[in-house]
Amino acid sequence: MKLSLSTCILKALAFEAVFLPSTIISAMKMNNMLMGQPLDSFLSDLVSFGDMAIKQKQSILKMADDEDGDRRTDVFATEDSREGLRSYLYAQVSAGDMEQETAEIIASTLSLGGLYPSSAAADAASALLLNGPVNAVYDITGEGNMVRLGTSKTLVPDSTEQSGHNGIWGYATGQREYALQCHGVGFAIIDVTNPANTFRVQLVPMEGGGYWRDAATHFDPSTGKTFAYVGSQGTQGGGQNPNLVVFDLSYLSGDINIPDGIDSDPIPAGTGGYLNLGYKDLTHTINVARGLLFLNTARASNGCRVYDLTANPWNPSFLFNTGGTGRDCHDSFVRENIDGKDVLFVSDGSGRRERIYDITNVDANWSVNTVPPQIGAGTPVVSGIYAHECWLSEDNRYLFQFDENNAEDIIVHDVSDLANPVTITIFQYSEQGSRNALPHNGQVRGNYLYAAYYEAGLRVFDISNPHLPVEVGKVETHRDPDGDGNYDNGIIDTYEGAWNNYPFLPSGNILVNDMIQGLFIVRADSPYDAPIIAPTVSAQRDASDNVSLNWNAVQDARGYSVERSLDGTTYSVIAEHLVGNTYDDTSVGSVDAFYKVNAVNGEGVGTSTVVTSLVPGVTPTKSPTNNPTASPVLPGICSNNPGQRCSTVDQCCGAPASASSGNLFNGKLQDLCEGNKKKACTGSCTWVSGLCVGPALPPPSQSPTTKPTSSPSKQPTEKPTRSPTPCSCLLTTESPTPEPTSPPTKAPIASPSPPTTCLSKGSTCPSDPGDCCSRACEMKGRNNKCS
Repeated sequence: MKLSLSTCILKALAFEAVFLPSTIISAMKMNNMLMGQPLDSFLSDLVSFGDMAIKQKQSILKMADDEDGDRRTDVFATEDSREGLRSYLYAQVSAGDMEQETAEIIASTLSLGGLYPSSAAADAASALLLNGPVNAVYDITGEGNMVRLGTSKTLVPDSTEQSGHNGIWGYATGQREYALQCHGVGFAIIDVTNPANTFRVQLVPMEGGGYWRDAATHFDPSTGKTFAYVGSQGTQGGGQNPNLVVFDLSYLSGDINIPDGIDSDPIPAGTGGYLNLGYKDLTHTINVARGLLFLNTARASNGCRVYDLTANPWNPSFLFNTGGTGRDCHDSFVRENIDGKDVLFVSDGSGRRERIYDITNVDANWSVNTVPPQIGAGTPVVSGIYAHECWLSEDNRYLFQFDENNAEDIIVHDVSDLANPVTITIFQYSEQGSRNALPHNGQVRGNYLYAAYYEAGLRVFDISNPHLPVEVGKVETHRDPDGDGNYDNGIIDTYEGAWNNYPFLPSGNILVNDMIQGLFIVRADSPYDAPIIAPTVSAQRDASDNVSLNWNAVQDARGYSVERSLDGTTYSVIAEHLVGNTYDDTSVGSVDAFYKVNAVNGEGVGTSTVVTSLVPGVTPTKSPTNNPTASPVLPGICSNNPGQRCSTVDQCCGAPASASSGNLFNGKLQDLCEGNKKKACTGSCTWVSGLCVGPALPPPSQSPTTKPTSSPSKQPTEKPTRSPTPCSCLLTTESPTPEPTSPPTKAPIASPSPPTTCLSKGSTCPSDPGDCCSRACEMKGRNNKCS
């Protein structure tokens, strides 16, 4: 139904006058991670798993300091009671009556802090490049790269202090965009196509979910429709039935010229519109991926409950759950096609890790109650944290884990090997050192992590170097909700502020849901340019055949990577996420190599020109008759042939001088690839008398094409320039790199006059054919003779 503007306004005003009280919610009371589960129920799960005795459960219940006496959720709120419980757990473990893991699960759930931090974990953490607050690369009196576009606050929390905004998702159809906003009173659909003029299209009141309601969408290819699934947990906010509801979003307008009216309720109630499915109290958070519905219960009794949606999106079919000891499943994340596998990451709360499952074969025909195979043991366990939520980088390599216990905040794991994740970074928002804020949820888009950080609002991090993230922007949804630059509220370590965000709308606009202040629509601008000016790199080889690379610092680079090629064509990354301006390649050996250095930030990459290690910067092991001039370090230049470009690099010369055969030339062996020399002698090189030689340089009497930058002060009496000269050859039978189509830009080197003395024909020329009167050598067996 489309309404006139005046009708819409009157309806909205009438609704607000009846429905919305004026009292504002105070901070959510949460002294633990029970997530609304009664303490008795949590401990009963541990008893049912055989992890603790009934007597131990009763002892802990007696220690709880719940003022109401019902021992439900607000327990162990005082430091005295918490210290008493810690002492009890230590004593039970020491007596052999409780496993350390059980004690850690209880400590994580009741936010007691870590009990048994491992020395290995501590050593690993101490070795991290970053283990603390990140740097802010903007003026934090402003909001960095973030721009506010609009807000929406059609719902105000009620006076019971048990109701506020929570989950947020986005939906786009045609030319219109919508926020799917969750709240303690229900589910709202807000048109955010024009962020400066948002309006609510529909509100569906729901029971429960005062703290926990969440939404996600599923596209059904059989009908071409998108469905939203909205679930809740807990009776806070009123009502006893926090259920799962499905919405057919095809009723929403996609026409840029014909929007749905304010509170026009375009989606009808009942089958075909929106339908209450039941599934009571099972949705702490929700996830939908690859035709599967994940109801994340935050309860060890169920873990993640997984359903198929492909057979009938109106009637999800149960497949399995992941519950068990320390397997709470507070949240879940799915990424398809990671090395051919569809992978489920489960944030297992009190289990203090992300468990990883292979769900590639899970579909409507999956055997019910069969848990898919787990990949490895999951991310490293960290004592004291609560594994709240996670998100994967777009290259599938780095997993960002959120700890709501505020022990570590955000932990980054390298999951390149899914079976063996490695922790590489632990970080907090930039002001954590002076103002402790609690992290909540985060998502990755491009090279940026968007984190809802409760009282610290939305924080944006450049994660192009995941070893050393930096903060590039923020939106102060809590401290400065109206954006006037003045802080109306403080950061006092409470569960209040930004709850979640959605950065995936086609427009690029980002939705942020603040528990009290409601919806913010914001935009992320580029915090800086990509590294346009590429690094300038130099290379030097030492006596041990290590190649040292050095480059200049590039403005706004967050890290550097190094690529290497052994043929000048195919490059592979040998180092990345470097923060300094040097790198030593100790694995190249004696072969020549080409290098590129990339400067990286969230906006892109700047790549250096190519440098090579063609000439070692070492003293020859056998002194030549004359002192040879070092070759230019440029791609495609033969180090034995200064100024000339041959078809291959000097891979023959890469062999160590101590090898058992071959003659030395500038300290390197020359004839190890005798069988391949002729085959490799192509392009501008010519096979002459057993040697691959380059084109002759100008004779001594001829002036060089380009005047040298400096003239020798006197005619040299040492090493003359030779013509023709040996060219390089390959150690393998692979086809050589084609001759470049463009000539080298480096000027040819002028040839000085011939030496006053030289070696006659047949004399041994072990070091340099230029010592011969003919300035050429011919291979005779294993020796070079003047020709």
